[in-house]
Amino acid sequence: MKWKNRGHEFDAVYEEMVKRDEYYFFGAGDYGKQFLPIMSQEITIKGYIDNNREKQGKEYQGYPCCSLNEIEFIPGKTGIIITVSQMQRSAIMDQLKQAGYRQNKDFFIIEEFLSVYYVYKYGKVYFSSISFLPSTACNLKCKACLNFNPYAKEFYVREWDQIKKDIDIFFQHVDRIMLFHVSGGEPMIYKHIGEVIGYLYHQYGDRIDTLRTVTNGTVVPDDEILEQLARCDVEITVDDYRETVPQYNDNFAALLEKLEKYHIRYYVNKVDEWIDLAPDRTDFSDWSEEQLQRHFDECCQSWQELRDGKLYSCNYDAYATVAGINAQPDDESLDLQTMTRSQKKELVEFRLGFNAKGYTNFCRKCRGIGRSNPFKCQPAEQQE
Repeated sequence: MKWKNRGHEFDAVYEEMVKRDEYYFFGAGDYGKQFLPIMSQEITIKGYIDNNREKQGKEYQGYPCCSLNEIEFIPGKTGIIITVSQMQRSAIMDQLKQAGYRQNKDFFIIEEFLSVYYVYKYGKVYFSSISFLPSTACNLKCKACLNFNPYAKEFYVREWDQIKKDIDIFFQHVDRIMLFHVSGGEPMIYKHIGEVIGYLYHQYGDRIDTLRTVTNGTVVPDDEILEQLARCDVEITVDDYRETVPQYNDNFAALLEKLEKYHIRYYVNKVDEWIDLAPDRTDFSDWSEEQLQRHFDECCQSWQELRDGKLYSCNYDAYATVAGINAQPDDESLDLQTMTRSQKKELVEFRLGFNAKGYTNFCRKCRGIGRSNPFKCQPAEQQE
């Protein structure tokens, strides 16, 4: 989205939010679970909506869960907050619009609701999430790697002092965050991963609702790393690629055994397919600014990267720059080193997708992660 009224883009949206007396959360899953304790003292929650029939008619987190057709919706009084990941969101937004619900009036997106509500009501910067990438180093060679490692001449590995500096400046501006996600590469082969998680937890754990990192399930960390992680309240997402890389099946089993031994919380994540952003098969260089802005807005990507004291509009745009296949102009980043606390609403707007031109340079080479991207592949399919 392109800035038109910087610092005031969500004035009208906030007014609509506080008009509603009660809310349903659309999505009885991870986001819906994380969002509940944050908002349970702020708004009246009627229950959850979910399209999964196995969840309907049951309770989730102590609230009833039902289908969209079963809710008691009173126009002007009731609101819906979409609490699902960006990959699922487009279909739900279409479903709501087809049923006559209006965006930013009848229904809101979780990231916008959280950040807009807190910055307008309390003057606090509350982010939904951030992606923090200490290193792109990885032991796998995935064709559709979202770090674009197949195109990079070498791995990008950050120094520990720079990592601490970035974390500190981030929390100078951000009062609280729902999900701080330490990504990769493969984080479990980064030499300072224990220190990164430990620093975040011990220095800023009281301002992080969920501290999470990820692993591709093929690496068994040293006991020293696991001992460091065990001293922190951290979740680990264990991606399950056993069908694609069966040679690592024993490592997968050993990893889970180790996580159990050290009482580290984890979640096994198995997906059926990956979206390939396909920069080698995409050329939108002749598109107009309007086309690129529409492409950026329609892409359901909702992550940004924190690096070198800056926030970057799109983490994939930032990863492509690090890999050497993208030129990233300054107008696609927000420099936290020069920002003041008086610019809190601008910071929130940037995190929610606004920037100076309404798209990123990489949009010219990227298919996006929305449903319109035709390029799909098997998860973790390896290069020969």
